[in-house]
Amino acid sequence: LGQVNELTINLWLDRMAAERLESRASKIQEQLDRNKEGWEETFYQFMARSLGGKVNAEPMQMLAERTPLLLLYKYRHSLFQLEAILFGQSGLLETAFEDEYPRRLQQEYRFLKQKHGLTSMPPQTWKYLRLRPASFPNIRIAQLATMIYQQAGWFSKAMAAHDLKELNNLFTIKLSNYWWDHYTFDKASHRQAKTLGAQTVRSIIINTVAPMLFLYGTRKGNHRLRDKGLDVLEKLPPEQNKIVREWKKHGIKATSAYHTQAQLQLKKQYCTPKRCLECAIGNALLK
Repeated sequence: LGQVNELTINLWLDRMAAERLESRASKIQEQLDRNKEGWEETFYQFMARSLGGKVNAEPMQMLAERTPLLLLYKYRHSLFQLEAILFGQSGLLETAFEDEYPRRLQQEYRFLKQKHGLTSMPPQTWKYLRLRPASFPNIRIAQLATMIYQQAGWFSKAMAAHDLKELNNLFTIKLSNYWWDHYTFDKASHRQAKTLGAQTVRSIIINTVAPMLFLYGTRKGNHRLRDKGLDVLEKLPPEQNKIVREWKKHGIKATSAYHTQAQLQLKKQYCTPKRCLECAIGNALLK
């Protein structure tokens, strides 16, 4: 890599960042089609997916798809009812509890399930193994309920945000009392606020906000919003993972999430499948 012109590397990484965003936007477009152009609904589903992290991304998206945003908006005035619906839908209320709070949630969900004809997920869908307690499904679902309770119109607000600070403020939440000293039902823990960590917020912005702004701007011919999707990534600090550390070892240092996303795209889509002939860096070396 040290033999390749720096301009060649930088231009190719720019291409990789755009390609990764386009790839994400394409997946969102598929979901948008299924949601009949419902931008807020799609944003909510992908936000839930981002909350799940790598381990519970699919179950969190499944939960959001089974629990329409319009239904949740009917109960936006009550955090308790939002938790009852989401925890009930997740299947995590299908057990006998000792604590009064989950028993009340269970009772409320049974009523709402019958009223709205809801179907819950199998509880075994959720994974806990090798997860930090702050990332347990129970906490993520409680956080999703709180986010809906605190704000509506997530996508509209993300589009209107002037800077990264405003975007970050969208994800500042405070959980209900029960979750201050619990990570799961019936198991008390030391008392601590379960806020969304900086890494989780960054994941939501990278995986949901940026590609949705990019897609919306592209679809509507709004270059300002399209570029905003890329600008948001440039303003976020770089991600920390094995692939990023490996690039750094080889002399390519990332200064923002824009660069780390480009590095991930290059490694996963070109280096690993050995598409060197389709890569500007590979071509430069082979010549």
